Amino acid sequence: MRIDRALLAAALAVAPASAFADFNDNKPITATVTGATPSGYPRTMVEGLNAVVRDAYPGSSVSFKPNSPGGGVQAIATRQADFTATATGTEIRLANEGQSPYQKPLKGKFSYVMQLYDNQYIHFLMTKEWADANGIKSWADIAAKKPRMRLAINRTDNPQTTIGGPYEVMKAHGFTIHDIEKWGGSYVLGNSQIGLDAITDGKADVFMNARNLGDSLVKDVAGKRALLWIDGERATIQKAADAFNFKADMVEKGTYPFMEKDYPTVRMWISLVAGNHVPDEVVYKYVKAVAENEARVQAIGGSLKTAFTTQKMSVNPANLPYHPGALRYYKEKGLVR
Repeated sequence: MRIDRALLAAALAVAPASAFADFNDNKPITATVTGATPSGYPRTMVEGLNAVVRDAYPGSSVSFKPNSPGGGVQAIATRQADFTATATGTEIRLANEGQSPYQKPLKGKFSYVMQLYDNQYIHFLMTKEWADANGIKSWADIAAKKPRMRLAINRTDNPQTTIGGPYEVMKAHGFTIHDIEKWGGSYVLGNSQIGLDAITDGKADVFMNARNLGDSLVKDVAGKRALLWIDGERATIQKAADAFNFKADMVEKGTYPFMEKDYPTVRMWISLVAGNHVPDEVVYKYVKAVAENEARVQAIGGSLKTAFTTQKMSVNPANLPYHPGALRYYKEKGLVR
């Protein structure tokens, strides 16, 4: 078949330059990564990932901009940052649909880059003192007895550990977050450090937030105030997890000294997401640097140490469209078709 040179030239003229550019060089890139709070493990993770990228591409300006998981998606959709490193199915769905805390749909303004890990576990803890006083062992008991509780839980600008976890589990058991106040209860709002401090200081009875399994701080708190895990049926927890493409899992007996059996919870995945304004080259190079330094990424510690692998980077539980730069790398390496 004869190729019409004029048509070919016209096609090449309108094709995006990035579709043909060779990104396999060590030229520097510029990017801002957000989604993590000013302190704690998420910031450590972001700073560690950024360092990997800077070393792979000397002279790069890859910086961290503090925010929150919910605010991070908003920031990349409005071009205030390039990547957010703490997006889960909760932020992705709520942002796409324009549900609270988002004021309007952001669908089409951000794309998937990579899964970082899939082992963020929501901790559902209560003090033994409160549980014994109210006859509480399980979620079903809470629903039936409607006890007054002082609940330590995150703010809604961290939707994954509120809307996508505890709120859905409550709904699956027949009550809502708003019922806590109706039952005479109150809230201690803040990150998991604030919540555990409230438990330690006797200012909260129940804790619902994310920590790494076997967390040393939880163990330390348990040494000061006797704790229990809120029991439940795995099938009911799975119903809650399904809302945002998560899964129910069991926390094994002995993970904490106070656990005498396995308990169900919501297991979440965490992803890196980019604004659609970010050049393909920037995303491609960020992905390549992380993928080709698996051991160093795992050495950042925490959840990355136990759950990050290059082979799982392209896993996309939310079925969000891949950013073209990420998709290009994954196709080159045979990680996606």
